[in-house]
Amino acid sequence: MSARGIDLAMGLVFALLAILGLFFAPGGLILGFIPSNTGLALVYLITTVVLLYGYFTSDRLAHMVAAIIGLVFAALAIIGLFTGSFLGLPTGGWNIVVNLIAAVVLIYNWLGTPRKAV
Repeated sequence: MSARGIDLAMGLVFALLAILGLFFAPGGLILGFIPSNTGLALVYLITTVVLLYGYFTSDRLAHMVAAIIGLVFAALAIIGLFTGSFLGLPTGGWNIVVNLIAAVVLIYNWLGTPRKAV
């Protein structure tokens, strides 16, 4: 899969998480087990926009977007190991798993997918 394709797939996943977090998170839990609040849903929405921007522009930008967002989610996963909340965003519990999976996929996108010649 290309860098742009991974950006599209991850953008759609984060769009789903944002919608679920904003409208369908009774008790602040997405799917009943992922802690969420409005702030985290907005972070997921911003992540969606940035990933889709990478998808619709160029392969080079898709790699750069994946690098930045992947490193941010890796940092959030590590922070979640030590605290349940960071800047008002829930980072503990199953959010650690979500952030870690996102980080691994996006860092693979950055480092593991071939770059197209410009």
